[in-house]
Amino acid sequence: MLDHNLLRDLPRETQSEFLDSCKRRSFKPTNVMLRQGELTDRMYMVAEGRVEVSYVNETGHNSIIYHAMPGQVLGTVETLSERPCAGTCTALSDTTVLICRRADLFDKMTSPIFVRNFAADLHDVLTHDNRFKSVDQFFSAEQKICAYLDKLSDIDDVFKESQGYLADVAGCSRQTVNKELGRLRDRGVVEMSKSGIRILDYDALSQRLSELGEHSPKTTPSS
Repeated sequence: MLDHNLLRDLPRETQSEFLDSCKRRSFKPTNVMLRQGELTDRMYMVAEGRVEVSYVNETGHNSIIYHAMPGQVLGTVETLSERPCAGTCTALSDTTVLICRRADLFDKMTSPIFVRNFAADLHDVLTHDNRFKSVDQFFSAEQKICAYLDKLSDIDDVFKESQGYLADVAGCSRQTVNKELGRLRDRGVVEMSKSGIRILDYDALSQRLSELGEHSPKTTPSS
Protein backbone atom coordinates (compact mmCIF):
# COMPACT_ATOMS: atom_id res chain seq x y z
CA MET A 1 0.00 0.00 0.00
CA LEU A 2 3.04 2.30 0.26
CA ASP A 3 2.88 2.43 -3.55
CA HIS A 4 -0.80 3.40 -3.59
CA ASN A 5 -1.51 6.14 -6.14
CA LEU A 6 -2.92 8.39 -3.42
CA LEU A 7 0.47 8.36 -1.68
CA ARG A 8 2.63 8.78 -4.79
CA ASP A 9 5.70 11.04 -4.37
CA LEU A 10 5.05 11.65 -0.67
CA PRO A 11 7.99 11.13 1.72
CA ARG A 12 8.23 7.52 2.91
CA GLU A 13 7.73 8.63 6.49
CA THR A 14 4.54 10.49 5.56
CA GLN A 15 3.26 7.45 3.65
CA SER A 16 3.87 5.18 6.64
CA GLU A 17 2.23 7.61 9.06
CA PHE A 18 -0.84 7.85 6.87
CA LEU A 19 -1.20 4.08 6.53
CA ASP A 20 -0.67 3.62 10.26
CA SER A 21 -3.58 6.00 10.88
CA CYS A 22 -5.88 3.80 8.76
CA LYS A 23 -7.85 0.86 10.06
CA ARG A 24 -7.76 -2.44 8.16
CA ARG A 25 -11.04 -4.24 7.52
CA SER A 26 -12.11 -7.27 5.48
CA PHE A 27 -15.40 -7.86 3.67
CA LYS A 28 -16.94 -11.05 2.34
CA PRO A 29 -18.71 -11.21 -1.05
CA THR A 30 -22.09 -9.35 -1.00
CA ASN A 31 -21.07 -7.34 2.12
CA VAL A 32 -22.01 -3.66 1.74
CA MET A 33 -19.34 -1.09 2.61
CA LEU A 34 -21.14 2.11 1.69
CA ARG A 35 -24.86 2.47 1.03
CA GLN A 36 -26.50 4.93 -1.35
CA GLY A 37 -28.20 7.81 0.47
CA GLU A 38 -26.36 7.26 3.76
CA LEU A 39 -23.68 9.53 5.19
CA THR A 40 -20.13 8.36 5.75
CA ASP A 41 -17.18 9.80 7.63
CA ARG A 42 -14.55 7.52 6.12
CA MET A 43 -12.79 6.76 2.86
CA TYR A 44 -11.99 3.21 1.75
CA MET A 45 -8.72 2.30 0.00
CA VAL A 46 -9.00 -1.07 -1.74
CA ALA A 47 -5.99 -3.25 -0.93
CA GLU A 48 -7.27 -6.62 -2.21
CA GLY A 49 -10.41 -7.81 -3.95
CA ARG A 50 -13.04 -6.08 -6.07
CA VAL A 51 -15.93 -3.78 -5.23
CA GLU A 52 -19.08 -3.14 -7.25
CA VAL A 53 -20.56 0.36 -7.21
CA SER A 54 -24.25 0.44 -8.08
CA TYR A 55 -26.98 3.07 -8.27
CA VAL A 56 -30.74 2.72 -7.78
CA ASN A 57 -32.87 5.37 -9.51
CA GLU A 58 -36.19 6.85 -8.41
CA THR A 59 -38.16 4.03 -10.05
CA GLY A 60 -36.15 1.30 -8.35
CA HIS A 61 -34.01 0.23 -11.29
CA ASN A 62 -30.53 -0.88 -10.25
CA SER A 63 -27.52 -0.02 -12.45
CA ILE A 64 -23.96 -1.29 -12.06
CA ILE A 65 -21.88 1.80 -12.74
CA TYR A 66 -18.33 1.10 -11.60
CA HIS A 67 -15.94 -1.55 -10.30
CA ALA A 68 -13.14 -0.59 -7.90
CA MET A 69 -9.99 -2.68 -8.05
CA PRO A 70 -6.91 -2.77 -5.78
CA GLY A 71 -5.30 0.66 -5.60
CA GLN A 72 -8.56 2.57 -6.00
CA VAL A 73 -10.52 4.54 -3.41
CA LEU A 74 -14.20 4.85 -2.50
CA GLY A 75 -16.19 7.41 -0.56
CA THR A 76 -13.60 10.18 -0.71
CA VAL A 77 -15.88 12.88 -2.13
CA GLU A 78 -18.74 11.97 0.21
CA THR A 79 -16.40 12.02 3.21
CA LEU A 80 -14.97 15.44 2.38
CA SER A 81 -18.26 17.02 1.33
CA GLU A 82 -20.33 15.45 4.14
CA ARG A 83 -22.94 14.48 1.56
CA PRO A 84 -24.80 11.15 1.24
CA CYS A 85 -23.19 8.32 -0.72
CA ALA A 86 -23.95 8.62 -4.42
CA GLY A 87 -24.04 4.83 -4.82
CA THR A 88 -23.80 1.53 -2.96
CA CYS A 89 -20.42 -0.20 -2.69
CA THR A 90 -20.57 -3.99 -2.38
CA ALA A 91 -17.72 -6.48 -2.18
CA LEU A 92 -17.67 -8.83 -5.18
CA SER A 93 -15.00 -11.09 -3.69
CA ASP A 94 -13.07 -11.38 -0.44
CA THR A 95 -11.96 -7.77 -0.12
CA THR A 96 -9.55 -5.98 2.21
CA VAL A 97 -9.62 -2.21 2.58
CA LEU A 98 -7.85 0.46 4.60
CA ILE A 99 -10.23 2.94 6.20
CA CYS A 100 -9.26 6.60 6.55
CA ARG A 101 -11.51 8.81 8.68
CA ARG A 102 -12.46 12.36 7.76
CA ALA A 103 -10.13 14.07 10.27
CA ASP A 104 -7.07 12.19 8.95
CA LEU A 105 -8.11 12.87 5.37
CA PHE A 106 -8.44 16.62 5.97
CA ASP A 107 -5.07 16.59 7.71
CA LYS A 108 -3.44 15.15 4.58
CA MET A 109 -5.24 17.65 2.33
CA THR A 110 -2.79 20.30 3.51
CA SER A 111 -0.20 18.64 1.27
CA PRO A 112 -0.22 19.88 -2.36
CA ILE A 113 1.14 16.49 -3.46
CA PHE A 114 -1.71 14.66 -1.74
CA VAL A 115 -4.26 17.03 -3.29
CA ARG A 116 -2.69 16.40 -6.72
CA ASN A 117 -2.92 12.64 -6.18
CA PHE A 118 -6.53 12.96 -5.04
CA ALA A 119 -7.36 14.96 -8.18
CA ALA A 120 -5.55 12.39 -10.32
CA ASP A 121 -7.72 9.66 -8.83
CA LEU A 122 -10.86 11.64 -9.66
CA HIS A 123 -9.52 12.14 -13.19
CA ASP A 124 -9.06 8.38 -13.58
CA VAL A 125 -12.66 7.81 -12.48
CA LEU A 126 -13.94 10.44 -14.92
CA THR A 127 -11.90 8.92 -17.76
CA HIS A 128 -13.26 5.47 -16.94
CA ASP A 129 -16.86 6.74 -16.74
CA ASN A 130 -16.52 8.57 -20.06
CA ARG A 131 -15.11 5.51 -21.81
CA PHE A 132 -17.74 3.10 -20.56
CA LYS A 133 -20.54 5.61 -21.14
CA SER A 134 -19.38 5.54 -24.75
CA VAL A 135 -19.19 1.73 -24.66
CA ASP A 136 -22.74 1.48 -23.33
CA GLN A 137 -24.09 4.00 -25.84
CA PHE A 138 -22.34 3.06 -29.07
CA PHE A 139 -21.02 -0.51 -28.83
CA SER A 140 -22.96 -3.55 -29.96
CA ALA A 141 -23.93 -6.16 -27.35
CA GLU A 142 -21.05 -8.41 -28.47
CA GLN A 143 -18.55 -5.56 -28.21
CA LYS A 144 -19.77 -4.68 -24.71
CA ILE A 145 -19.33 -8.29 -23.64
CA CYS A 146 -15.70 -8.21 -24.78
CA ALA A 147 -15.05 -4.79 -23.22
CA TYR A 148 -16.49 -5.72 -19.83
CA LEU A 149 -14.86 -9.14 -19.88
CA ASP A 150 -11.52 -7.36 -20.22
CA LYS A 151 -12.37 -4.70 -17.62
CA LEU A 152 -13.62 -7.08 -14.93
CA SER A 153 -10.98 -9.78 -15.16
CA ASP A 154 -8.73 -10.00 -12.11
CA ILE A 155 -4.93 -9.94 -11.97
CA ASP A 156 -4.92 -13.59 -13.07
CA ASP A 157 -6.94 -12.69 -16.20
CA VAL A 158 -10.02 -14.50 -14.86
CA PHE A 159 -13.59 -13.18 -14.86
CA LYS A 160 -15.03 -14.87 -11.77
CA GLU A 161 -18.61 -13.66 -11.85
CA SER A 162 -21.46 -15.57 -13.48
CA GLN A 163 -22.43 -15.25 -17.12
CA GLY A 164 -25.68 -13.75 -15.86
CA TYR A 165 -23.71 -11.01 -14.11
CA LEU A 166 -21.82 -10.30 -17.34
CA ALA A 167 -25.16 -10.02 -19.13
CA ASP A 168 -26.44 -7.55 -16.51
CA VAL A 169 -23.32 -5.39 -16.78
CA ALA A 170 -23.34 -5.42 -20.58
CA GLY A 171 -27.09 -4.83 -20.70
CA CYS A 172 -27.90 -7.80 -22.92
CA SER A 173 -29.49 -11.24 -22.70
CA ARG A 174 -27.78 -14.33 -21.32
CA GLN A 175 -28.30 -15.99 -24.69
CA THR A 176 -26.23 -13.26 -26.35
CA VAL A 177 -23.49 -13.69 -23.73
CA ASN A 178 -23.47 -17.47 -24.23
CA LYS A 179 -23.19 -17.12 -28.01
CA GLU A 180 -20.36 -14.58 -27.84
CA LEU A 181 -18.44 -16.56 -25.22
CA GLY A 182 -18.84 -19.63 -27.42
CA ARG A 183 -17.29 -17.74 -30.35
CA LEU A 184 -14.42 -16.51 -28.17
CA ARG A 185 -13.83 -20.02 -26.84
CA ASP A 186 -13.79 -21.54 -30.32
CA ARG A 187 -11.19 -18.96 -31.38
CA GLY A 188 -8.99 -19.79 -28.40
CA VAL A 189 -9.52 -16.33 -26.87
CA VAL A 190 -11.07 -17.55 -23.62
CA GLU A 191 -11.29 -20.71 -21.58
CA MET A 192 -14.31 -21.47 -19.42
CA SER A 193 -14.22 -23.55 -16.25
CA LYS A 194 -15.80 -23.75 -12.80
CA SER A 195 -13.39 -21.05 -11.58
CA GLY A 196 -14.57 -18.56 -14.21
CA ILE A 197 -13.73 -17.27 -17.67
CA ARG A 198 -9.99 -16.95 -18.31
CA ILE A 199 -8.71 -14.64 -21.03
CA LEU A 200 -6.02 -16.53 -22.94
CA ASP A 201 -5.23 -14.03 -25.69
CA TYR A 202 -5.73 -10.29 -25.14
CA ASP A 203 -4.56 -9.44 -28.65
CA ALA A 204 -7.23 -11.71 -30.09
CA LEU A 205 -9.82 -10.13 -27.78
CA SER A 206 -8.87 -6.68 -29.09
CA GLN A 207 -9.05 -8.01 -32.65
CA ARG A 208 -12.55 -9.34 -31.96
CA LEU A 209 -13.59 -5.89 -30.71
CA SER A 210 -12.26 -4.29 -33.91
CA GLU A 211 -13.92 -6.91 -36.07
CA LEU A 212 -17.27 -6.35 -34.39
CA GLY A 213 -16.86 -2.61 -34.86
CA GLU A 214 -16.41 -3.07 -38.60
CA HIS A 215 -19.53 -5.20 -38.92
CA SER A 216 -21.73 -3.64 -36.25
CA PRO A 217 -24.74 -1.55 -37.30
CA LYS A 218 -23.72 0.84 -34.53
CA THR A 219 -20.79 3.20 -34.93
CA THR A 220 -18.04 3.40 -32.36
CA PRO A 221 -16.62 6.86 -31.60
CA SER A 222 -13.40 7.71 -33.41
CA SER A 223 -10.29 8.10 -31.27
